Amino acid sequence: MRTVLLDRDGVVTINRKYNVKSPAELCLVPGAARAIARLNRQGVAVALCTNQPEVDKGIINRRQLDAIHHVLRVMLGRHDAHFDLVLCCTDDFRSERRKPSPGMLFEAMRRLGAKAADTPFVGDQVSDLEAAAHAHCRPVLVRTGLGRMTERRVIPEYAKPLAVYDDLAAFVDAYCL
Repeated sequence: MRTVLLDRDGVVTINRKYNVKSPAELCLVPGAARAIARLNRQGVAVALCTNQPEVDKGIINRRQLDAIHHVLRVMLGRHDAHFDLVLCCTDDFRSERRKPSPGMLFEAMRRLGAKAADTPFVGDQVSDLEAAAHAHCRPVLVRTGLGRMTERRVIPEYAKPLAVYDDLAAFVDAYCL
């Protein structure tokens, strides 16, 4: 199944300095919902793969994180968009699931029946690009969120993005040709 994996903060939602701690803080990146809806209409499975260490740190609990993702789904639904899968790593330390490790990406691809070589992972940070490379996915960088700053950083050769786009909508325009 054609699949696209997305980071949350900076790609789908506006990046906040200390991540989103309540549904009231959620704000979609302009054009992101329409881009996800376009993927949905094309029959592309869309999975969200996000690090949310605030749970492990005790800043928010799992119930609050679930409420944030429920509201995010409602916001997307207003644009006829949806995620086929939402995966979160709530660990505040290196684990096989926490990006830049590939565990969440491997899980998403396994659950959605996707092949790594055909699956882009769209992110805005070096750790997203590294996770994509470790999972043998296609690393894609967007300039929203921390993406412009990431573009100016030294990115390891193995994790260099195959493509850089201004935002998720621009990536989807190219992907859905």
